[in-house]
Amino acid sequence: LNLPEINLSWAKENHYSPKTNEPILEIGKEKIRRFDPDLIFCFSPITYIKNGSMKTLAETCSKPPKTIAWYGANQGDEEIFRSFDLTLSNSKHLVNRLNARGINSDFLQHSFDPIILDKIDLSQKRKNRAVFIGNLDTTTIDFTKRTKMLEEILMTTRKLDVFGVIERPTSSERIHHSALRLRTCFSRKVCNFFNHSRITYWANPDNLPSNPWKVSPNFAKHVKPPLFGKDMLQKLSSYQCAINYHNKHTGNNACNMRIFETTGVGSALITDEKSDLNDYFEKDSEILTYSTKFEAIEKINYLIDNPLKAKQIGKAGQLRCLKSHSTQNQINRLSEIIKSALT
Repeated sequence: LNLPEINLSWAKENHYSPKTNEPILEIGKEKIRRFDPDLIFCFSPITYIKNGSMKTLAETCSKPPKTIAWYGANQGDEEIFRSFDLTLSNSKHLVNRLNARGINSDFLQHSFDPIILDKIDLSQKRKNRAVFIGNLDTTTIDFTKRTKMLEEILMTTRKLDVFGVIERPTSSERIHHSALRLRTCFSRKVCNFFNHSRITYWANPDNLPSNPWKVSPNFAKHVKPPLFGKDMLQKLSSYQCAINYHNKHTGNNACNMRIFETTGVGSALITDEKSDLNDYFEKDSEILTYSTKFEAIEKINYLIDNPLKAKQIGKAGQLRCLKSHSTQNQINRLSEIIKSALT
């Protein structure tokens, strides 16, 4: 539903002309009708359940299909997963939580596809710096904490490059807020000589509107434009080391994509401590971990001051990733799950 261009291209290539005022859903129904699947795998359950699309697509099949949902990020009320025959998640924490509620769930970890190494240029010398590429959202508690931590690391070490979307106020918002602050300062001085309710109100800094800067201007100045797909992987591979931070919604388990992408391209991974990290990588030899921002800064400085060690850890992490966490391993596991679901 969020890729209308692809759906419209499919319709054109397959000589199908939608006739309703919901062309994308109609094209999706036509795809389902022609393919008539035994199973539908839904990667955005909250969207497809809330708007009724999942039910509509399933009813298009000649016989009721099995349905699988993916649960990797917060989807709100987990009761939506009762609408599926099975829910897969990269987080053992979420799998255990769903199963405890009687919602059929199984574990499928993320992976790294070695074909990526043929698509990016690995010939350049790696920058002896750390990098973070990802979400810098300041609207949720968890991501706000991560963004604040990255800001403090960058301001402390100056050895970290950050790529992402950062919210910057417009010029008019900045000017307006600065003007109000000046008025507050001026009013506080005037209050010493002249008592007036309006001036007293202006003099109180608690009456100022919230600062339009969600992060410090200095940090925002250092944040580089966001990167995605091949460009992101190319940039990630050009750094000696990279820092990772998990979304707290997935619990005390290592599970996000970046731990496999970073090790997959051979950069030394510095990730937040999780209870099951040893199931994936050997700490201190294949990856480094941190529990506080101070430890993160310490590990970044250590790798940058010891580039040969960073290279050694990056190589060891890559070998482990390619051996144990390749896409082929993930597909083999998914194949077992699907066969089981269809029987």
